[in-house]
Formats: sequence, structure tokens, C-alpha cells
Amino acid sequence: MQPFDGADGTPEERSLIIDAAYACLSGPRTGPVPVAAILERAGVSTRAFYRHFESKDALFIAMLERESDELVRRLEHIPETVPGGPVEELRAWVEQMFDLVNDPRRATKMDVIDSDEVRVAKGYCAVRDRIRAERERSLIAILDRGLCAGVFPDAEPSADAAAISGAVSRVLAGMADPAAPSSEEAIAGILSFAHRALGVHRTAGTA
Repeated sequence: MQPFDGADGTPEERSLIIDAAYACLSGPRTGPVPVAAILERAGVSTRAFYRHFESKDALFIAMLERESDELVRRLEHIPETVPGGPVEELRAWVEQMFDLVNDPRRATKMDVIDSDEVRVAKGYCAVRDRIRAERERSLIAILDRGLCAGVFPDAEPSADAAAISGAVSRVLAGMADPAAPSSEEAIAGILSFAHRALGVHRTAGTA
């Protein structure tokens, strides 16, 4: 292994390496993907690799962070982009999460990130925990606004965000099963569960 260069490389060079890693990891293979294969696909040198990453594990963590941080940014911007209020924002939050399996490009990348080879990268679990917490913070903010506005009168934002996020994750994990419900059915089920827990139907006078 060459030492981490530490010299500045271009963002384009870094993206080339990450995109090449996705391509290699999503294609057919008989074992772990060597760095040499990623560099050949990217068309860059070993020196270029070590300008950006100190190891293959560091590359895998960068892949996880890039995709997950993009998702977190979309979730955090929901209040600015979704009209209506907290009920509509909650739906948008759940729908954004389901885009991870509904959007083919995102689904392929998430399959790679969740693959056995990437999951054993040093630091993977810690980064996943951090990203999960950041996702839940965006949901907590929505539930807080709903509680203050009186549309989620029974909300306990931190606990409910963890429960809703956990329900979404469990459903997403099973979406590849042929017997799984459609995304529309799954989203409706999660929102029904969330609305009951948050007291939405009670405020509407339907409970």
C-alpha cells in the first residue's frame, strides 16, 4: 500500500474514482474488487487514488457518505420545498426514503453501499449510525413543528421519529420480496401508523 498522499486532488478526479468503484461493485465479480480494477475503470493512476483516499476502506466510507449526505440534504430541505405544513412534510419525508428503492440509480448505489464488501469497511458502522441520527433529526424537526402547530398533538418527536424511521427501514429492507406490498401501499401503511401515533386523526375529528 502506498502512503496517503495528502496533496490536493481535483473534485472531478475524486468523483471519477467513486463512480468507478460503484461500477465495479455493481457488476458481476467472483470476489473482492481490487483497487487496481477501480483505477483502471476510472482511468487514473495509483498516485491519484492516494491523493484522495488512504485505503480502499476510506473509499468505501466516502461512497457511503456521498450518497447518504445527499439524502440528508434532501430531507432537511423538505420544509422549504413542500407546501402545506407538517402533515405534508411527513409524507414527503417518507416518500424521499422510498425513492431509495424506487429510483433505479439510487437503488443500485444503495445496493452497493449495503453489500458485504462495503459493510466490512473500517468505520462503516459508526458512519451509518451518524447518518441515521441525521436523518432522524430532520424528521424530529417536522414532528416538532406539527406538535407546536397542534396537528400532531400526541407527538413525542424524538421517540416517534425513531419509530417511524425504523418502520421505514424495515419495510425498505423487505421490498425485494415478491410478496412485498407496492411502494404506494407501504407508504400508506407507514403514514397510517404514524398518523395514529401522532394523533392526526383525533385533530381531524375522525377518531
